[in-house]
Amino acid sequence: LFSKKAKPKLFWGPCTVVLAPSALWKMAGAAAAAAGHMATSTAGLASAGAATAAGFGLFGYNRENFLYDAELRFERFTAGREFAVAQQEQFRSDIKALTALTAKKNGMYAVVATLDMALCIALYCAGRLGLHGASPPGWIEGLWLTNNAASFSFMAVAIMLAMHAMLRAQSASAHLLTRKIRVPVPSLKQLDKARKFASEFEQQNWTDIFRVPYMNNNGAPKTDEKAGRARSASPERRSTTNKASSWIREEYETDRAGTVSGTAVNNLPGDVAPEHFRLYAACQKEWVEYDVYARVSIFLGFTCYIQSLAFYGLGHINIELKAVWVAFATSWTITVLQVLLLRFDLISGRQRQKERLPHCQWCGPLATVCASIGMALDFRVKFDPTVIAISWVFIFGAYILQFIYALRLLELVLPDNVIGQFKAEESIGDSWWPASWQNIPSTFAHVLYIVAPPTRLQPGQIDTVRETVHGSGPDPFDVAGEPIGAPGTQKVSPGQDVAAQANYLDSVFEWALSEQVFENLSESSKKTVQDTFGAFSVAKRDANSSTGAKVFQDCSMSMEAMIAFEGMNEKEGAPGGYSSDSGGSAGSSDDEAEPDYTWDGRKVNQKTEATPVNQKKGMLPWRMVSTVQAVLVGCWVFMILAMWVDYFIGEQGLVTAPHWSKPPMSRMSLPHHELGTPFGFPWAAGAKPFLPEQFAWHEEKREPESSVIVGESPPHASEEPHERRLSSETAVVDHGSNLLSAIHGIMNMIPSQPAIADGHALSVSWPGFFEPRLLACGPHGIAALTPRGVGALVTLTPEQQTAKSFRLSGLMNLPALLSASWQPSEELLVITHAGDLASCPRPAAGDVWACGAAPGGRLPLPEGTRLLATAASWLSSSSGKPQLHVAFIDKAVPDLVALFALAGSDWLPIGEVQVPDSDKASVSFVGDGELLIATGAGAILRRRLQDGAVMASSTHPWGASHSSTQWQGACGVHHAPEGSLAHLRLHRAEGSQAWLPEIVASNLKDLASGLPLF
Repeated sequence: LFSKKAKPKLFWGPCTVVLAPSALWKMAGAAAAAAGHMATSTAGLASAGAATAAGFGLFGYNRENFLYDAELRFERFTAGREFAVAQQEQFRSDIKALTALTAKKNGMYAVVATLDMALCIALYCAGRLGLHGASPPGWIEGLWLTNNAASFSFMAVAIMLAMHAMLRAQSASAHLLTRKIRVPVPSLKQLDKARKFASEFEQQNWTDIFRVPYMNNNGAPKTDEKAGRARSASPERRSTTNKASSWIREEYETDRAGTVSGTAVNNLPGDVAPEHFRLYAACQKEWVEYDVYARVSIFLGFTCYIQSLAFYGLGHINIELKAVWVAFATSWTITVLQVLLLRFDLISGRQRQKERLPHCQWCGPLATVCASIGMALDFRVKFDPTVIAISWVFIFGAYILQFIYALRLLELVLPDNVIGQFKAEESIGDSWWPASWQNIPSTFAHVLYIVAPPTRLQPGQIDTVRETVHGSGPDPFDVAGEPIGAPGTQKVSPGQDVAAQANYLDSVFEWALSEQVFENLSESSKKTVQDTFGAFSVAKRDANSSTGAKVFQDCSMSMEAMIAFEGMNEKEGAPGGYSSDSGGSAGSSDDEAEPDYTWDGRKVNQKTEATPVNQKKGMLPWRMVSTVQAVLVGCWVFMILAMWVDYFIGEQGLVTAPHWSKPPMSRMSLPHHELGTPFGFPWAAGAKPFLPEQFAWHEEKREPESSVIVGESPPHASEEPHERRLSSETAVVDHGSNLLSAIHGIMNMIPSQPAIADGHALSVSWPGFFEPRLLACGPHGIAALTPRGVGALVTLTPEQQTAKSFRLSGLMNLPALLSASWQPSEELLVITHAGDLASCPRPAAGDVWACGAAPGGRLPLPEGTRLLATAASWLSSSSGKPQLHVAFIDKAVPDLVALFALAGSDWLPIGEVQVPDSDKASVSFVGDGELLIATGAGAILRRRLQDGAVMASSTHPWGASHSSTQWQGACGVHHAPEGSLAHLRLHRAEGSQAWLPEIVASNLKDLASGLPLF
């Protein structure tokens, strides 16, 4: 036993204690010495030694267990945080996915609505009826334009609502991701608390330090306790029957409490949805109405636009195309599309007894059918009052059907809390929202594409983030993730859980209904608190656990949404659930909300109270959409009354545009307005030969002069049906002086021959592949050039001649040429489209003219400027020396000619001149200080540079451009009578695709011919 090499063991009871040899030798020596001195107490000393050895053994054994458990505890702490971080990343992805659905959906709504608005504008402007002929009857225009206006209005509302929903969702997502739904990274303080030092073993209970194995409790945690504590109870109130070691009990208390210190209290139900879902639902409830009614507005706008297209086709095809069968086929095809849209978007989800106009949405397509028949009867070949009366029946029928159809749509767009009830059933791929959400029309449920966050955890789901931050509750392995009342969750009775929720809501309502808090709430929040408290009180009195749990859950979400809407938090006394802010250092800092600190954490000297935001909401989305629809209903009532007025006084009995005849050309009405005439006379169209005065512009309401209207008396309405055809059986024998004056006025509108006889086209044989665009006039001739520097010279002679070709070199690095002008020094100044200025002197011999940079190098233009027209010339300055002047028209300012002069190396502005019209223009300098502006519309303007005086303002007849002629420009002819000009045109023969140049010169007979060229 006392051998130094042996490993002695002390047997005592059922325990085996292993002692270190050195310690044992010391103990043995002390025992031997004591035995020598006290021989009489040998047995007592042996017992004391054995007890001491056993104590040391138990101490070492339990210390090793403590250190081993401490290491595992820290690893478990870090592993739990890693799982929580991973799940929080999943939660953040949930927020992004929910937001992306709203943003992409409403972004598409806005784009589609914008395109539809553009189409509506097109029907109002370029595609309007009556633009290319007589306008259709007012009743078909009323059906068409009213629907078109409604479509435009609905699409504008859709854009507003969609943009609000999209931006509101993205703002809420950014707010939650940057402030609330943060990764629960543990702080250093929490890591320190999770860590255990070896010396802390000395602070444990004596019973744990000297615990005898197998004799005492082995320290295993009891996770399957039969009685669980209430969720609102503190972890310290748990039963103390578990005799595990103190450090083990502390660890499991921490798991239940959610913090290392073990003092947090979790007031939320066990199956409540994760925090990010509850926060997002509170935010989504605020914008979901905008999302929903943006889609409803898209539907209403499309149906109105499609129906307006059907009415537009009836007017256009019957009036302008004269194709009655095509009108039927076109309008009915579009009507089928309207039926399909109604069938696709509308479902019957509400209680049938709540509907006032069931199935009346089909009145809209029937209105198009009535209008088709009415147009066919109204525009029949023979005029018949009986048929016209029948057509009025179909006209009123179309408007009445439109009125009923609009009323039915108004009923359908109203939300369920206004009419009917609906509860969405959750299924994958379908829209779903909580039953507590209001102002949503269930008629459009399947096309709303709403995905609301879940309100409860489902079986098998665990909120690790919540367990990490707030604790797992009394049964971390069985209760977490299980809904109330699910099989296998008898550990905590439903009654206990409902009672916990009731206690939590009691504290919430006690706080919200306090005078200090309630008076500061907005009106909508006050109503929410009162309604929620009423539902809570009823459910609490019923004491039905299954029903109460659902009601209490809805009440909790409603109150949390109200608190979030009012911007309150726990610092203001609002009862808190759980927030990831308390989960770690990565959460949003509480300093941000502290009034004593700025955003960067610096201390402020003076506290400032936050400015309260106006809590009053704007107009609700369903009210916006239903208001537009209600106005449309009123418009149809107004149009029905208007048609009744037209029936008695005539379609144009109240208003007719002055100096423009736009008759209906259809049915009999009342004198002196329409009486079957398209031109303002009291007899039926075609009853007499047309007078010239009938083709003049006039007001239809004027009284015809007796000196003009002669011949047979107008027919009466009681006669047999009249053919709306021109007739030659009757004649007008005398028209008086007014007829002669009318004919004289018409003849004055025809261009006279002398007006175009002033010019003469030069007879020139041009080179091949030559289509010039530039024209330059010299002292004795004219040069025509292409934009790439190929030119031809001609003389001003009426005789046949052959153009002399030449080419410009040195311009390959410059853009295409825009203008050219001859100078007294016999050099050619050319300017490119980009404003580059080059000088091309005439060579002594040869046909290649070398070009180089001219003084100034470039016009005073910024980079990227494109010119429409330009000219340059050396003119005498005030000092008598030649000075370079330029004039140009910038494409960005096409109605102004800018003038500049070169002074040294700088360009100085001189002024600006208005272009006479918006057609193609050319500019050039004439003489020694005049600016010539000519346009393709025929305008000619000459201004003196010295004082801006107008030297000439006239027109020319060669500027018209059409399929066979293109005007290019003009220049002033040198040594010619005042106002002599040369015009360059391109023309092609009928049936040919080749363009040939043509120069037209005025006063050609006064010009010298055959003189040397320059």
